[in-house]
Amino acid sequence: MNATVLLTSVDINIPGYKILRPIGEGGMASVFLAVQESLEREVALKVMSPALAANSEFASRFLIEGKITAKLQHPNLVTVYDIGSHAGVYYLAAEYIPGGTLKDRITEGGLSVAHILDIVSDIANGLDFAHEKGFVHRDVKPGNVLFRNDGRVVLADFGIAKAMDGSNSSTVAGASIGTPDYMSPEQARGEPVDGRSDLYSLGTVLYEMLEGHPPYQSGDPFTVALMHVTHPVPKLSDRYAWLQPLVDGLMAKEAGQRYNNGKAFIDALHKLVDAAPQGAVLQETTQRKPGSGNRIAGGAATQQRTRISARGGQTQRPGWVIPAAGAAGLLVIALGAWWLLSPSPQPVPTPEPPRPVVTNPTPPPVDGRLPEGFEMPVPVDADKQAQIDQALNAGEALLAYGTDKSNNDYGRKLDWPPDDSALGYFRQALVLDPENARARAGIAALVAFYRRNAYEACERTLWSACGQLARKGLDIDAADEYLLQLVDIAGRGDRGEAPALPPAPPAT
Repeated sequence: MNATVLLTSVDINIPGYKILRPIGEGGMASVFLAVQESLEREVALKVMSPALAANSEFASRFLIEGKITAKLQHPNLVTVYDIGSHAGVYYLAAEYIPGGTLKDRITEGGLSVAHILDIVSDIANGLDFAHEKGFVHRDVKPGNVLFRNDGRVVLADFGIAKAMDGSNSSTVAGASIGTPDYMSPEQARGEPVDGRSDLYSLGTVLYEMLEGHPPYQSGDPFTVALMHVTHPVPKLSDRYAWLQPLVDGLMAKEAGQRYNNGKAFIDALHKLVDAAPQGAVLQETTQRKPGSGNRIAGGAATQQRTRISARGGQTQRPGWVIPAAGAAGLLVIALGAWWLLSPSPQPVPTPEPPRPVVTNPTPPPVDGRLPEGFEMPVPVDADKQAQIDQALNAGEALLAYGTDKSNNDYGRKLDWPPDDSALGYFRQALVLDPENARARAGIAALVAFYRRNAYEACERTLWSACGQLARKGLDIDAADEYLLQLVDIAGRGDRGEAPALPPAPPAT
């Protein structure tokens, strides 16, 4: 029953509230923007559908939602102000959160990895608090994740929440309540659930934010639910492979193999950042909103930032930041970790004025302050040699910039984007002059960069990172024997072996 029908079929005259307009609906109720007259504040007024209000079990569940959520006062959980019934109309008044839903953001596209990690961290903190209070949400999905104006994420709709001690009588034994795209295997089987079921659902949301679609897809909801039970944990695409351990820890088929709670997941996220290979850098989102302060992706409850050391107290890695946040002094991870090699388009700043054409084969000096959108202009009427020199100069400038550990963009602009990276420019030069020694030397330097970083990751037993770095090098030179050897070693390390490493690659 939609909001319009509800408005015309029931005389909604709830004392103390002035209804302004409908703003949403769900399976149990419609939601209106209203004014709570006593405090002159806008609220989201949730009114139960008349048909369901006549059913005592659904009416009971609706009232239980308000009582549960009212106990869960947390920055990442929606706040309930009032609940009750009047003249047969059941209602719940909650804070009005105007920033839209995560479902809308995913549909619109453009979420950065930094923003995604902010979102998943906020949800995990809200869930951790709810689970500590003894309640499991059972319907964690993008449509139930809302955004405040400052970008902070809030989890809403505890309408089918269940007390983990089994005291919630509104749950029918053997029933699987939730949304098939996001439900855990035990939930799909109609078995008892605890907080780890919510964490599984969080894993599906994380996967969808990264890949743009739920992990399992079918036109039949029953088939989707069955896939959650029978199919393996989904694999992220190569560009997000470094986050696979988080998906594995959230979406393990057996609850006992998942993170025990939201805090454990957040700790794992801390460790993933701390153990990242040398080249990993933070990529801050550009999706900031007014008033969001300095939070990485514009969605934190606090603005304080703390740097993460690169290797247990050694030199700090530039740009890795974590905001300190949360209730009761808990640290809320709101980080934007990004592997140096993820092929993600970079935001392009305002272009600089055109530079004069450089035809001198000597590479231009690099001062370490090149912008992310750096381009070396190529004149339309340049002769062949001028184009070759220009491409070589651009490639060498970006190679020097991206391999300079002293700047915050270490590892960037080396091989992505294809038409504006060191590799891209070297290949442009080779198209014009297939035997060009400078271009070949530049490509060899890029391969050496991946050899060195892959080796360092293997040396620290970061097998997944080692394999990923080595494969990125193989994308440049598929026949490189050293990188092929490291890929094999990384695979054996992932299987629990203790492979011997080859000698370190020579320093360049």
